[in-house]
Amino acid sequence: MPTTFSEWFVQLLVFVIVAYPIVGGLAFIVSSFYYHVFSEKRDLPRYLEHGEPYVSIFVPAHNEEASIESTLRYLETMLNYPAQRYEIIVIDDASTDRTPQILAGLQGVYSNLRVITIVKNRGKAHGFNVALAFARGDFILSNDADTKPNPDALWQYMSYFEREGGQNVGAVTGNMLAANRTTLTAQAQQNELNSIIGLIKRAQMSYGALFAFSGANTMYRKQAVLDVGGWHAEQPTEDIAIAWDMQTAGWRALFAPHIRFFLDVPERFRLLVKQRRRWSSGGIYVLASKGPRLVRHPIRNFRMMPVITDYTISIVWSFLYWVSMALFAGTQLYFAATKNWERFFHNWYMVGIFVAIHMGIGLVQLTAASYYNDGGRTLKYVLFAPWYMLVYWMVNTFTVVLELVPTLGKVWSRRDGGTWVSPDRSDSLQDVEKGYREPA
Repeated sequence: MPTTFSEWFVQLLVFVIVAYPIVGGLAFIVSSFYYHVFSEKRDLPRYLEHGEPYVSIFVPAHNEEASIESTLRYLETMLNYPAQRYEIIVIDDASTDRTPQILAGLQGVYSNLRVITIVKNRGKAHGFNVALAFARGDFILSNDADTKPNPDALWQYMSYFEREGGQNVGAVTGNMLAANRTTLTAQAQQNELNSIIGLIKRAQMSYGALFAFSGANTMYRKQAVLDVGGWHAEQPTEDIAIAWDMQTAGWRALFAPHIRFFLDVPERFRLLVKQRRRWSSGGIYVLASKGPRLVRHPIRNFRMMPVITDYTISIVWSFLYWVSMALFAGTQLYFAATKNWERFFHNWYMVGIFVAIHMGIGLVQLTAASYYNDGGRTLKYVLFAPWYMLVYWMVNTFTVVLELVPTLGKVWSRRDGGTWVSPDRSDSLQDVEKGYREPA
C-alpha cells in the first residue's frame, strides 16, 4: 500500500492512465452496439416521396489543381440526382496555382458550375459564408475538393430531412472512408476511418449529440446555418464549431453511416502530424470558446454534456499520458543504472499487460465497426491495427499537448485561426473514371 503522498500520486496517475482508455473504449463499444441494433436499420435512407429539393454544393478550393477537376467532373456526371435540381459553387480562396484556369475551363462545359473568387486567403469558413449569399438551394452540401460521395448521396441525405421530425434536423454527416491506400500511413488510416471514427459517431448518436460534423461531406439545412450565424471564420476547424452551435441552438445533428464518401488521406507521416495538429487545435478552440458557456446551463444543454466531458477528460489524459511516459523512462533508467533488474523487468511486464488490454479492446472496436460498416469486408485492415493503436494513438495525444497552449493563446487574443493551406494531394483521386469505390 502507498504510504507517502508521492506514492499515492503515482498510484492515482497509473490508475487514471490505465482506466480511462479502457472504460472509454468499452463505453464506445456498448453504446455503438446499442445504436446499431436499435436505430441504424430504422435510420436507413429512403427514396424521396415529395420530390428533390434544390441543393447547392459548396466546394472550397485553395491551390487544389491536383484534385479539383476530377472532383468536379465526378459531381457533375456521377450523382444520381436530377441535374436541374443542384448547382455547384466553387469558392476559390486566393489560389496561386492552376486552380483558376482549371475552373474557367470547366465553367465552359457545365452550366450549373459557378465560381466565387476570394482575393485574400481567409479560410474555408469565410468562403462558405460568402457563398451563402449566392446559394440558390435550401440545402447545402459541403464537399471538399478531394472528396467524392457515393452516387446516391444527395437523395440519401435529403431523405433524413424529409422524414417525420426532419424539420428539426439541421445537418446530416456521412461516413468517411479513405480513397488512397498507397502507403503504410494511408493503409493504417483505414482502421481509423472505417472503424474508430464511425464507431465513435455511432456511440455519440446513442446519447444524442455529435462532437463534430465531417467538413469533407455534410449536408446542411440553410435555415439552420443562418440561424447560428453561419460558419465561424476564426475557428481552426469550422465543422466542429458549427456542430456545437447547431446542437446548442436546438437543431438535431445526425450521422448517416450508410452514406459513404471517399477522401484523400495523408500518405506521409509528416503530413499526418500536420493534419492532427489542426484537428487538435480545432477541438481545443471550440471547447475553450464555447464549453464554459454551455456548462453554466447543464440541464438546458444536457445532450452536449457527454461530449464536453469526454473531450475535456481526453485532453487531461493526454497530458497525464506523456507525464507517465517521462516518469517511466526516468525510473527505468534509474533501475538499470542501479542494476535493480527485478523492478526494471516488473515495470516492463506491467506495460505489456497495459498494452495487451488496450490492443484487445481496440481489436474488438475494429472488428465490430467493420461488421457495422460493410459486413466485415474491411477486416483485412486489422493487419495494420498495431501500427494505428501504438503509433497513431501517441500522435493524437502528442498533438493535443503540442497545440493546447498556442490554441488557448488564440482564444485569449481572438486571433484569426481560420486561414488554411491545402495539404499535398495524392494521385489516387485523379482518375474520374474510377468513380465511386466501395472498400474492397
